[in-house]
Amino acid sequence: MHSLGPKARGLVAFLADMAVVLAHHLAAAFASRGAADLSMSKPTMTGRERILATIRHQEPDRVPISPRIWAWLLAEYGRCDLTTHLRELPDLDPVHPIDDGTMNVIDEFPDTYALPGVKVEQRKYAEGDFTAVERTFHTPAGKLSDRILIPPSGREFGVQPNPVRTEHLVKTPEDLDRLKYILAPINQDYRHYHAARAEMGDRGVLVVTVRCALDHNAGHARDMEDLMVDTYDNRPFFDANLRLFHERSLAQIKAALEAGADGIFGTWYFASLSSGWSPAIFKEVFVPLIREHVELAHRYGAFYNYYDDGRLAGSMELIAGAGVDVLETCTPPPTGDFDLAAAKARIGSKVTIKGYIDLLHVVKDGTPALIEATVRDALAIGKPGGGFILGSSDSFREGTPRGNIAAYFAAGRRYGAY
Repeated sequence: MHSLGPKARGLVAFLADMAVVLAHHLAAAFASRGAADLSMSKPTMTGRERILATIRHQEPDRVPISPRIWAWLLAEYGRCDLTTHLRELPDLDPVHPIDDGTMNVIDEFPDTYALPGVKVEQRKYAEGDFTAVERTFHTPAGKLSDRILIPPSGREFGVQPNPVRTEHLVKTPEDLDRLKYILAPINQDYRHYHAARAEMGDRGVLVVTVRCALDHNAGHARDMEDLMVDTYDNRPFFDANLRLFHERSLAQIKAALEAGADGIFGTWYFASLSSGWSPAIFKEVFVPLIREHVELAHRYGAFYNYYDDGRLAGSMELIAGAGVDVLETCTPPPTGDFDLAAAKARIGSKVTIKGYIDLLHVVKDGTPALIEATVRDALAIGKPGGGFILGSSDSFREGTPRGNIAAYFAAGRRYGAY
């Protein structure tokens, strides 16, 4: 190689100096950008902040992870109370339902009843694997009777099986006057709520469960098929039955809100299209009742969480139009009919969608790889713009592998960050 002349050597030295200066400026620029990016990243939120921001359709630090998991906890630990949720599930952002405290005589079978002016005859006995309960209520307006078969917990019946009614309390319109005597007073004592709220702290949000007029109310006092026939054959009977329990549900909501509840967990699965109601009846009969629930909650500054674990494709726009703040469980096919992408487009600006991950085909019977892919795909659709809480199509069930539960939460954290 030939030696460089003085001028060439000077040019090389100049270019080398400029390269050093340019590298310095580039390093400073990247460092500055990195600091800016760091300053713009979302600070870590508490579970409570994360949930409330999502319900307001703001983007939190990450999507809240709030599956229903009581059945799995009950099977694994023998308990499914708030303490167990908080202790065993560190990645859970609880939207935790708590009972309003009002006794439901239709659905509870204590050994003694505190019903003034009512004489109760009750007999419990074994009938095969079941416990049979026969009751007669002697009220000032006349007699009511029913018969219930209670399956054993566990085995093929699940950890908390539903009773089977072979005789219902309400058989004729006259029974409604008698029924009023056995409905317990609305609970006004919310010490249990405030104790749970203190235990929850900022970890999540506590909601008070108030069932709609049908759920475990009119739909257990009278056979559901008979109620459906009543809408055509004896509408005044149907309307009076529904109104009796709807007014009670409004009184329950009011008591909870006056006690300071953040939100109402309203269950409506007896009113679901999956139960057999037509879209026309749903729109005519149930939507106005939903709206009354929601408007009452909003007057107190609380949110309304609507729960239906059945089909929603034909009713979700009606439900969103009634003003609910959260809609769950949003069950996908093959069990349900909820299309997350369609729902996000049609109602995503109005309501926070909660749930969606299939408890059986994905979480219980699937692999960790399937769970990760399903959660990843759901978050890709649901999380933009807020308004999505990663949940489940109902409670994760007994027999679900612990590794699958872990995979679900890990995927929620991995793909849920904003």
